[in-house]
Amino acid sequence: MPGPNHTQGLSANHTPGRAAPMDPAALKQLQARHYLHSEHDFRVFRELGPVIIVRGEGSTVWDSEGRAYLDAQGGLCLVNIGYGRRELAEAAAEQMMELPYYHTYWRFGNRPAVELAARLAELAPPGLDTVYFTPGGAEAVEAAIKLARAYHRARGEAQRYKILAFENGYHGSTFGALSATGLAPHRDPFGPLVPGFVHVPPGNLDALAAALEREGPETVAALLAEPIPAVGGVTVPPEGYWPAVRELLDRHGILLIADEVLTGFGRCGGLWCLQDVFGVTPDLLATAKGLTSGYLPMGATLCHRRVVQALEEAGMPFLHGHTYGGHPVAARVALGAIEILLRERLPERAAALGERLMAAFRATGNPHFAEVRGKGLLIGIPLSTDGRPWPQGSQFRVESECLRRGVIIGVCPYTPVILLTPPLVLTESEADRLV
Repeated sequence: MPGPNHTQGLSANHTPGRAAPMDPAALKQLQARHYLHSEHDFRVFRELGPVIIVRGEGSTVWDSEGRAYLDAQGGLCLVNIGYGRRELAEAAAEQMMELPYYHTYWRFGNRPAVELAARLAELAPPGLDTVYFTPGGAEAVEAAIKLARAYHRARGEAQRYKILAFENGYHGSTFGALSATGLAPHRDPFGPLVPGFVHVPPGNLDALAAALEREGPETVAALLAEPIPAVGGVTVPPEGYWPAVRELLDRHGILLIADEVLTGFGRCGGLWCLQDVFGVTPDLLATAKGLTSGYLPMGATLCHRRVVQALEEAGMPFLHGHTYGGHPVAARVALGAIEILLRERLPERAAALGERLMAAFRATGNPHFAEVRGKGLLIGIPLSTDGRPWPQGSQFRVESECLRRGVIIGVCPYTPVILLTPPLVLTESEADRLV
């Protein structure tokens, strides 16, 4: 007996590998039957059903039923240059015809990856002139953790293996990055995790110093941190915090790893949040998202030359790799995305528009906005009534209501905070609509 026809609803003249018209109901049935989403919540999926996005232009996306949405989440906090950049599609197609793939192990490279590494070295914080490419952000964090430990081992300090990270930090879903993540509900289903990770309260220099004293600074390899934690609530550290952290780490010979997967490439009003907003240079920097603005998957770990030199001088190979690291098509697209970002001065636009948007939210006098905080177009709005935070989970009702009204917002999953990360090309009129 023939099995079920899972392609029912496809156009008769459908070309494999090419998007084709499909009945929206049939498409949603396929999604419900075969697709396990990232952070899939089975109950929510059953209650609310799928939303299938089929097209994007600027800061607007459309679903399979033709409804338009203002995307104030920027995909997943990454479509910095906006949707619909034809020049990137053309660059990707041209590169696919020339060289669709070659690995970057050992001595091998490809032109776009080499050019991208050199361009990133030009744009990076001072001294971070060597680049390791990954398929995405969590992998970039993993590489940074390994490099930090390898650096100390190369210097004869193998006892330095501990990684400090903040209690509200999010660093990815792979095991090393997840072990560094401080959000317990995210970690708990997958234990036991990787040993050697220590979580400390954010934004508190005394707490960080106490953790170092308790653990023994001679056992600590690095502090891994987002300059501003996004998923953890968009808590902007107090003025002077990051320079003081840098000084404390330097005093003990501990590396600073900046997780700029989300905050990099203009999101917070400077190309790099830690360097350009807070005036601090890290030793290692993990980035992704805005590197290609989501047009293709890619991440990168930017390394200070002294980290790489320590391995070289010790004769220690960096035995870590990815099949898709330095992918030539992704690198070609990243080069184009970066040039658009700089040509259109989108980091500067994020700084100005973010200030305007936050001021407008504050001016509403909404009694449920405890405060409006952030930098650039990374904005968090905690929800409260009479000074009491809304119960956990209430932020998802706000998210659903906004979706019903044609606006996609983000929310922090474990605290009642609205998270806004729109494309940096958001227009003034679109910003006004958000308010």
